[in-house]
Amino acid sequence: MPSRRLIEAFAVLAIAAAVSVLVPALRWVVVGADALLGVAFALDLRAARRSRLVAERRWPSFLAQGSGADVTIALTAADRRLTVELREGLNPALAPAPLRAFVEVRPGGASVWSYRIEPRRRGAHEQLPLSARIEGPWRLAWSQRDVLPAREVRVYPQIRWEGRAGRLLALAHRRQLGLSPTVLQGPGSEPYGVRRYTAGDPPNRIHWKATARHGHVMAREETWEKSARLVILLDCGRAMASLEGGRSKLDAALAAALALTRVASARGDRVLLIAFSDRIERLVRVRAGSRGIARAYSALYDLDARLAEPAYDVAAEAARDVEFRRAKVVVLTSLVDLSGADLLREALLALRRQHRPLLVHLEDPGIARLALGSPENAVEAFAKVSALEILLGNRRLAAQLRHSGIETVSSSADRLTLETLDIYLRSLRGRPAGGRPNAAARRSSSPTLEPMRPLRLTGLG
Repeated sequence: MPSRRLIEAFAVLAIAAAVSVLVPALRWVVVGADALLGVAFALDLRAARRSRLVAERRWPSFLAQGSGADVTIALTAADRRLTVELREGLNPALAPAPLRAFVEVRPGGASVWSYRIEPRRRGAHEQLPLSARIEGPWRLAWSQRDVLPAREVRVYPQIRWEGRAGRLLALAHRRQLGLSPTVLQGPGSEPYGVRRYTAGDPPNRIHWKATARHGHVMAREETWEKSARLVILLDCGRAMASLEGGRSKLDAALAAALALTRVASARGDRVLLIAFSDRIERLVRVRAGSRGIARAYSALYDLDARLAEPAYDVAAEAARDVEFRRAKVVVLTSLVDLSGADLLREALLALRRQHRPLLVHLEDPGIARLALGSPENAVEAFAKVSALEILLGNRRLAAQLRHSGIETVSSSADRLTLETLDIYLRSLRGRPAGGRPNAAARRSSSPTLEPMRPLRLTGLG
């Protein structure tokens, strides 16, 4: 393509051609100059096309939604000094617009262009080719080519948190979660051994076979259960597709579910993740260790919400069918209509027969704004009444579930991860029969933490 210098030269010749109408002697000069410029353009374009340019793009090892990352492009010229215009056609999920830069590349050395991106959407996205325009040695022509091919870029859910949630995940990364953040209280449920019966031991702890074998009364020694089972039901229905601040509800819920998976896996729990809408979308078993966590991220990073009503009964049935032993079931969802609340209540009550369900509800900021706003016309007044009914229905549902012994929590998107971790850690405390926390557990309503410096996680572990 012609350069700006060539266009300016032809503009001058056009003026000379206009003058040549009055001065006939200039006609042949203008014709010769046009031909000379045409030949010079062709030679310059040929030289630009033959110029060798080697490019290498260095991506960060891990891209997470909402976390900035630096990308570096190294350019090397083989024969002469090059003036190069680069165009990086970034996917809209990575940047709002393409990036451009002019780079001077000297032969025998590498020139570096660095830019920063902040991925906005999860999933697998196509990174467009890197285009380069190389200027000819006479600066009359540009030669355009793709110096790097297109490739796929994966953006994973959020992995870093500040504050208390970040400290909990840092402890999980260190594999010290069972020692530092929680205080286990109350009797255990897993057999540990037998010992001689002492005054004050409950009669139901007597081990009759050991008593007959030893000739004196023996009691069971029990400890807190290890390698417990956790099922996470992640709603991917219509309500989870709404956006707030560039992120969807599903983005926040998926990040919270994966953070909970990291914490539970660090304790040695067996975790099962079930994503559902009107059907079962994904089912992932997570093994203990960093490889299991990495597998969970790889299996769920591109999960999308479907514009369908969530089938809570299908999810509850899947949890009962897949997990036979008693487990904790954490349900992550968002309710925006009253009919969904009834279906959710029935599904949780059905789950309670076999498992211990815990409900984490993600609040809808749009409904909250409508409920708290001041209507200016009849339409806004009807919207406000509908929003208030939805909020009242959600509160009524929470009261009914707590009365049935099902723990619930409602949170905004920015606190969802911390609230999810809290409700799980609270469930680890000892509880007497009947499902109500004992006095010691009520006095300590939140997990305790050892003093430590906040750490930032740098990987999937």
